[in-house]
Order: sequence, then C-alpha cells, then structure tokens
Amino acid sequence: MTFPVDYSSLSTKALLQLVISNYSISNNASIVFLKRGFNDTYIIVSAEKKYILRIFKHNWRSIESIKTEILLLNYLKENNVSVSFPIIDSQGHYVHSIKAPEGIRYVVLFSFAEGEKVKKLSAEQAFILGAETGKIHSLTHNKNFGETAHNYDLTHQFAITLNSLQPILVNYPEEYHYLLKLKDDFKTIFSTIDITKLGRGICHGDLQAENFHIAKNDQFTFFDFDFFGTGYLIYDIGVFIWYDHKNKPKEIIDAFLKGYKTQRILTETEISLLPYFSTLRALFQMTLYCNISDGKQLPLWAPQQVADFVKKVEKWMKNNV
Repeated sequence: MTFPVDYSSLSTKALLQLVISNYSISNNASIVFLKRGFNDTYIIVSAEKKYILRIFKHNWRSIESIKTEILLLNYLKENNVSVSFPIIDSQGHYVHSIKAPEGIRYVVLFSFAEGEKVKKLSAEQAFILGAETGKIHSLTHNKNFGETAHNYDLTHQFAITLNSLQPILVNYPEEYHYLLKLKDDFKTIFSTIDITKLGRGICHGDLQAENFHIAKNDQFTFFDFDFFGTGYLIYDIGVFIWYDHKNKPKEIIDAFLKGYKTQRILTETEISLLPYFSTLRALFQMTLYCNISDGKQLPLWAPQQVADFVKKVEKWMKNNV
C-alpha cells in the first residue's frame, strides 16, 4: 500500500519532458523551480523564449474555473491588456492533467511576464497601474465568462469568515462579536445605498506587487489570476489600498485612483465604500489562511494571532470609515 500524500513535489525532469513533448519548445530548454504556494511555479527557458509553468495544487481550483481563467486572459490579451497569457499546445489544448500521488493536478503553460516586481511604486507608476486596472474593469464590466475561482459577494464572504473563525475564536468572544457587529454594519450601509451605482464584473482579486511586473518603459504585465472572481469591481481597489497600507503614502493611492478614472468612472458611492472593500479583503485573507494552514506548507494561525488580526481590522475601520 502506498502511503497517502497531501502535497507532492513533482519531478522537474518529467515536467520539462511533458512541456517539450506537447509544445513547440526546443529540446535544449531548461526548467527551474521558482516557488511553492497555492500552486507550484516553474520557469522554462528555451533558446527563443521564457515561459512560466503553473501546477495547480490538488483540489485547489476546479477545472471549470481554470478554463474560465484561460478564456478571460485570452479576452484581455485580445483587447490589448498586457497579461501573462496561456499557451496552447500542438493538439489545441491549454490544460494538461497529471496523476500525482495526492490526486489530479492541472498544468498550464503561460507566457513570461517581462520586467520585475516593484514593491514601492512611484506616483507615475501608480497612475499607470490604476489606468490598467480600470481598463480591465471596463472590459469585464457586467460580463460573465463562466465559473470563477472566487465569489466576492458580501454575504458569501461574511458567512465563510464567521463559520471558519468561530471555533478558532472560542476563547476570544470580544473579537468574534466584533466580526458579528461588522457584518451588521456592512448590511446596514449597503441597505442604504443604490447598489446599481456599484459596477460588477471580474476582479483580479489579488492586486498587489507580487502579481505584476514592470518593464523599463513602465509597461505593467499582470499575472497570477488565481484569486480572480466575480464581485463589485471596487474590491480590487480595496485590495490595492489594503496591501502594505502602513507604507503606502496617500499620494500613491490618489495617483492610482486618478489613473483608474481615465478608464472607468468611479461614482461617489464607490469612492465612499473603498475602506469597506479593503476590510473585506482583510477578512478574505485571514479566513483563507486559517482554512488552508496545515502547519507544513503554510504555518498555522494561532488563535491569538487571529484575534490580533481582528483587532487590526477594527483599527482600520475606526481610522478610515
């Protein structure tokens, strides 16, 4: 009997052979492991080009949501948005499946995003990022591409957060009651506004420095749409504001918003709700990590750490709403 496996490390040699056998890539190509996270990421270098190979974790994403991501990326590419796009193989397929020890894992080859990560944006770069984000939102506004990886509906997110964190915060009733109050506060606010003033569509879901490269000409290329989902478009702006917010000057946020408005109108209602969507991002992040932490690949979140994070969210709301 083979002992069960939660998360295996696949053979890089076999992965490279899979790519060479199915794509128009030279036999002298090389492969290097880059990182392990929600997916395993490899870089493949041939004489002509560089590529990114993404191996989805078993049971992390459905095949339907992966196909939707491929459809979305091709649509954005066709409309002149710079994204890391999927590469079709010689048989006309985008997705391959591997029978790993833990179960089926899906494989997709992507174009390489030229440039590098820049954690501290200049005002000019923030403006461009805002404009590019606005362009994505304009293109996906009110469009349905199929099953997405996530659902950023407010009711859905709060239900997951409360159900997931209740057993963790059993000895921290004050923090859990704050989350209950926060849910009621959101419900009250959203019952008093005209939700038709809020654009809906496809959100990148993780708009932060780890997921775009900037080339020398300040060309942004987006990649890793692993958190893409349906929801209010301003969720992405909330994500951008929340990420590293302690070190993000107001001028950078203002420049991002100014750039965004060149592509899509932001209503006064949407602008007033941005701190709420930063909070929603924080809750999503905390809940996700609590649910997937296993003490091996991802460290466990101790109850005290979760309680401290709730206090961080409470402080954010007091300072920004």
